[in-house]
Amino acid sequence: MLTWTTTNTPLGCLTLVGSARGLSHVYFDGESPDLRSMQRLTDVTEPGSAGAVLVDASQQIAEYFAGTRRDFELLLAVPESPRTFRDRAQRALRDIPFGERWTYSTLATAAGSAQAARAAGSACATNPLPIVVPCHRVVPAGGGVGSYRGGAAAKQMLLDHEAACCDTNPQRALGNHG
Repeated sequence: MLTWTTTNTPLGCLTLVGSARGLSHVYFDGESPDLRSMQRLTDVTEPGSAGAVLVDASQQIAEYFAGTRRDFELLLAVPESPRTFRDRAQRALRDIPFGERWTYSTLATAAGSAQAARAAGSACATNPLPIVVPCHRVVPAGGGVGSYRGGAAAKQMLLDHEAACCDTNPQRALGNHG
């Protein structure tokens, strides 16, 4: 059974959805997920439950925004064996170091298809776990921040937050992955 909860962040209220298998979705304020078939988290149950997964995710997201967490250590409900390019690209997103930026082409190469930069962009746009699986770290080679499900301002805020935590130049490392 899927369970959901909300957590307040500097980007607004996020809706987290998960099960005992792991966190499955993060929705931004303003998105309208269909929560009618899901149970709202009202209390924490035993470890390994959907409630525990969501409480852990809320805590780690709060730590991320507080600047005390760089990597998420969460159980994620994602395909174990990436079958499609999109699956591989979304898995490769987890390899982008905190505070760094990759181009869409770099992500495509990391996912095994160097010529698939547009498909890499599509994988970012359909990432069900933004922030936790850091699609915000992927930017156009020509500059700017590009599109983002939470909006360009949210993407810029996340990039600036990570740059400030790393005390780095915000244009750091456009990814020579190889």
